[in-house]
Amino acid sequence: MSDAATDGAAPPTSPPSVTDLGGGQYLVETGRSQQLAYAVTVGPHTWVYLDGATYLIEARPHGRAAPASAVAQAELASPMPATVIAVAITPGQRVSSGDILIRLEAMKMELPIVAPRDGVIRTVTCQAGELVQPGVPLVTFEVP
Repeated sequence: MSDAATDGAAPPTSPPSVTDLGGGQYLVETGRSQQLAYAVTVGPHTWVYLDGATYLIEARPHGRAAPASAVAQAELASPMPATVIAVAITPGQRVSSGDILIRLEAMKMELPIVAPRDGVIRTVTCQAGELVQPGVPLVTFEVP
């Protein structure tokens, strides 16, 4: 029988506590830390900004895959109102998963918008210095 206290392993942690602060802001508390998270939902998409990274969550009915057109075409948007500070891509450019496409600034934090997959950029609808809104596409990938 193994016990975390006797074998040196860290004790199990409880799930984080999330408190809705309103206006798309959430307080995420673990046993050791507190962080602010920001979330914006548009249709089936929720963008979450936490600890320097932006995550896209797509709601799908249990057991159903997204339509082929939704999987094939990716539109990336800002997770919150922000100012575009750099655009590193142009239409027709091939990008790899994880490449930083656009850098935004919001609330004195830099928000990188990264490629979710390898692909070719179809459109770029923003430029440096522009104020962008959540849910409005900034980059569209070509449909393979």
